[in-house]
Amino acid sequence: MKKRNKFILITIGLLAVALLAFLGDMLGKKGQRFAERWDKKAPTSCAFDGTKVNPFYEVSVFLDDHSTLSFCSTYCAARWAENNRDKVVYILVTDEATGQRFDAGLGYFVESDVVSVPEVRSRVHSFSNKEDALDHARQFRGKLIDNPLGPAFVLPQVAQLDSLRIGTPLLPDSLPLRLAVLKPIFKENRLNVTMVQLKDEAEAARLFQEGSIDAVVCDLPCALVLTRGASSARTVKNVLRPNPYRPLFALVAGAQSGVQHVQELEGRNVAVPAGTSYGFYLDFYLTQGNAFQNKIAVREVKGLPEAWEALDRGEVAAALLRTPYTELANRKQFRVLADDRNLPWMSVLVVNQALMQNASALTRFLYGLEQSILALNLKPDEYRGLLKREVGIPSEISKEFPMPIFEGANAPSRDEADTVLVWLRDRQLIGRGTTYADLVNTDFLPDPKNVGLAFCCR
Repeated sequence: MKKRNKFILITIGLLAVALLAFLGDMLGKKGQRFAERWDKKAPTSCAFDGTKVNPFYEVSVFLDDHSTLSFCSTYCAARWAENNRDKVVYILVTDEATGQRFDAGLGYFVESDVVSVPEVRSRVHSFSNKEDALDHARQFRGKLIDNPLGPAFVLPQVAQLDSLRIGTPLLPDSLPLRLAVLKPIFKENRLNVTMVQLKDEAEAARLFQEGSIDAVVCDLPCALVLTRGASSARTVKNVLRPNPYRPLFALVAGAQSGVQHVQELEGRNVAVPAGTSYGFYLDFYLTQGNAFQNKIAVREVKGLPEAWEALDRGEVAAALLRTPYTELANRKQFRVLADDRNLPWMSVLVVNQALMQNASALTRFLYGLEQSILALNLKPDEYRGLLKREVGIPSEISKEFPMPIFEGANAPSRDEADTVLVWLRDRQLIGRGTTYADLVNTDFLPDPKNVGLAFCCR
């Protein structure tokens, strides 16, 4: 019995030693990994006065030689800039509401009772959204102030940056452009991009044709009409397309309409936003559903919100909707009569003649846009705040709206464009002799294998 007990004790001891050795090794490795992570996140020193930098208030400066400097505060960054403005490409400050770094030139700054950096007695706070800045000011006896970095510091090399104006709809499709401006990915590619928010296709066509914007994001039918007869203007890139789970366009019946099929819309009112793209999708859905448009009372409305309101209030039997309102209709369990989840069309980017002729600027623009799409697709949750407030998501679904998956370096293929081209020719919206090559150019797309995250998104 004693020998047996002794054997058991020895066995337990050996197991304990082995377990401790195993745990020690694991903890050691874990400790080493923790130390490595700590080293990576270790506070850096302010390039102006050596103060340790709190990431929450960090100011990062991207220089013309592609190096970067960190500062503990806007105060120190501004002091350093007094003799170094010519070296700066852009400045990043940290949004205190989200923790996201963004272009200081787009910020709202508040001076309040809250001390941000005690070492320099700074009470300055940075926000990317004006409402967040005003909330902080109300809570902590603060006030909005001018950019403490100064306008000359924000865009010191504007003469060396190609300036572009891009027309964007208030839709999720514009998110990659908005991110590339905010971060600022475009400035890293030596571009000063201004976004022009568009109300509808008519405004997009007017500004594009008169040369007030260099490019525009719109749906494929609209894009092909914009490029017709416009010398050298071309569709150059896809932006957002539907997928099996998320449509872009859908024909939706009202909750109380009783309509179950497209054919049942004959003799009923249908709300349709104005524009070529909406006309194409309505005609396509009706044709596929064996219904005749001349038997439907089309009620043309100004835009998507108006189409949704008419449908939601029961003023029409159905409406042609587009994301994000297709998602809202789905959440309210409205009847989807037809959608484009398995159809080959998408929203695209169209550029004008002047930008097509500036090959360097166009190449850098598409490269920066690809970097923005890469960041959004790799880290969608990180940019959800931007989606909620910048791209027209209805408040009822802003929290649940899924992050879109944007298309990489690609443009509409000949097969994808053919059906739209036939429809446009039949309605004399483009000339009979207009070909795919007259409207689409893929020569400037970057190689996705050579595109990495911009510094400002790492």
